[in-house]
Amino acid sequence: MIAYLPALYEDELVYSWFARYFAHMYPSYTNALEDLMENKNTRADFEFINHLDADAKETITKIIPMEDLIMGHTMFPSYRFIGHGRLCNALESMANSEEDVHRLLPVSKNRTSEQVHYIKYCPLCAIETKEIYGEAYWARQANIRNIDICTKHKCKLKNTNIRISGKQSARLYIAEEEINDTVPELVEDGLELHLAEYITDVFQSPIYMDNTVKIGEFLNSKLEGTKYLSARGKARNITMLFNDFMEFYKELPNQGITKLSQMQKIFTGYRWDFYDVCQIAFFLGISVNELVNPKLPERSQTELFNEKVARLYDTGLGCHRIAREMGCSPSTAKNANKVKPKAEHDYSGRKGIKRDDWEKMDEEMKQQVRDICEQIYYNQGGRPGHVTVNAVCRDLRLPDKRFDYLPKCRKIIYEYEEKKEIYWAREVVWCYQELIKKKEEVCWRNIRNVTNLRKDNFMASFPYLEKFTDMETAGKIKSLLPI
Repeated sequence: MIAYLPALYEDELVYSWFARYFAHMYPSYTNALEDLMENKNTRADFEFINHLDADAKETITKIIPMEDLIMGHTMFPSYRFIGHGRLCNALESMANSEEDVHRLLPVSKNRTSEQVHYIKYCPLCAIETKEIYGEAYWARQANIRNIDICTKHKCKLKNTNIRISGKQSARLYIAEEEINDTVPELVEDGLELHLAEYITDVFQSPIYMDNTVKIGEFLNSKLEGTKYLSARGKARNITMLFNDFMEFYKELPNQGITKLSQMQKIFTGYRWDFYDVCQIAFFLGISVNELVNPKLPERSQTELFNEKVARLYDTGLGCHRIAREMGCSPSTAKNANKVKPKAEHDYSGRKGIKRDDWEKMDEEMKQQVRDICEQIYYNQGGRPGHVTVNAVCRDLRLPDKRFDYLPKCRKIIYEYEEKKEIYWAREVVWCYQELIKKKEEVCWRNIRNVTNLRKDNFMASFPYLEKFTDMETAGKIKSLLPI
């Protein structure tokens, strides 16, 4: 049981906070982990937050909301480019102590990687924090991957002997004990320093969780008007871009992108590495504000090109004269405003099954899928289930991707799908009614034991309780939560 937590310092990692709790309270780190973690055998995660003990989480959230703790005291901001849906799921899951963050984010555990990462610190920051707070701590800014300069003091960061790895000891390493070398090595003005300042500013900037623009599409849009994009905006000269990029960063000690394919994957949306994206953005002259809250232009270079070509045709010019005016080939000018119809997707290529067979299967399985959905949803008056494509696949013992080829069946499943919060509300109302029916004590603890819902999940269901019960009962359920 946590009786006291030390103050949480600016930009301090949660791992460091927990390590200082151990230093202040216990002679053994295992006692501290038992207080803090859901499983006392858990290895504390240096970059993120492990599944917390329920009492520990309640104590922590009285000090700082979980989302603020994740955004401001973990390395979560360095995964801001992975995509809106995946980022939101990871934040929600981490805040609710659900799925392991390493399954949700492209986090390297350094189990097989040749690149080794160690906990880093700035010697001048260590001296400064000891003067202000009386102790040093592990800061996020010093542990951004591939950054070796403290931009605050323009000083080289130093490595400890503590490896950030799944193989590292489970003990909590205290900065005050591990930081011994505080002799600074100052850095002269140069590309490495400017890039470090840029990347640090991006990392420290707020994450706009409602922004759905994909980073690959945004970077593509910033090539418009450059020599790396054709006049019409359809052809990207990635080889020229890569060569210029490598020449620009040739003196940089930490080069993230070393292959053309790595850069290509960023522009096509298959790679989101924080350091690599920042390197490209810095090279293209994109401001920090533009990068952290990306917006696509209202009209693309292709649309503007087509409109200008159309106007030139209206003046009576031919395709060769227009090509000279626009800096493109005659064939490009000729086909500028012609739309090639997209071929309808043909399902017949999958395992030799003809398209007609898929359509027949889709029609024949509709009723069976609806029955399964109702069975999961209502469960014959028992504990309600959560209807998802995966759940229906599992009950019908079908391959995971089967409903990608059965659109009518998939549409039926979507009729039964609901937000997690709505499902939790339905489950809570069922549990409340069951406890009354069995004449058992109706309290938050019993509802938690039956539904396995955490306090945050239970509270998230409150706005939807009245969809499944009357207002009076909904009020009684809400009052069960201890203040």
